[in-house]
Amino acid sequence: MYHHHHQDNSMHPSTRMSIPERHLFLQGGNGNGDSGLVLSTDAKPRLKWTPDLHERFIEAVNQLGGADKATPKSVLKLMGIQGLTLYHLKSHLQKYRLSKNLHGQANASGANKAVAAAGVERISENSAACISNPSMGPQPNKNIQISEAIQMQIEVQRRLHEQLEVQRHLQLRIEAQGKYLQSVLEKAQETLG
Repeated sequence: MYHHHHQDNSMHPSTRMSIPERHLFLQGGNGNGDSGLVLSTDAKPRLKWTPDLHERFIEAVNQLGGADKATPKSVLKLMGIQGLTLYHLKSHLQKYRLSKNLHGQANASGANKAVAAAGVERISENSAACISNPSMGPQPNKNIQISEAIQMQIEVQRRLHEQLEVQRHLQLRIEAQGKYLQSVLEKAQETLG
């Protein structure tokens, strides 16, 4: 759990002053808070990112030019929070980049849906025109327009399907990478411990 504390002069302030001078300390599960850093009491302790800590993270990432340009080491230096490690930031930065990319794909997906909706609307308008005015009879031009609208709809559906496949593939790769990293971490812990 994170708590805000006002600093006395015995602690070293962050070298960067661009982020408001706030200090966050991670308090231990033993209640003493002696180490300054305490993780969850799970078998595999994890850092819990509070909204305030995440906000500081985002401020640092934005100052470094965005998620793609920021590195865990540069974010760590800029945040200047005692007890925060590269391991914490690597994981959080990776998740942050992923969420940004998925959000971008969702927006692109929304644009394709708008194109699909326009195609469906055009089909509906053309069909309604033929039905509402039976004296028009079958006109080759109207049939061509309907055919084009259907082709457009099929193309949009194909693109959406491709995007879904790409997202599925990315998700599988992310899961595989997570499992690999977990196994590497476990092997490193066995080696060190």
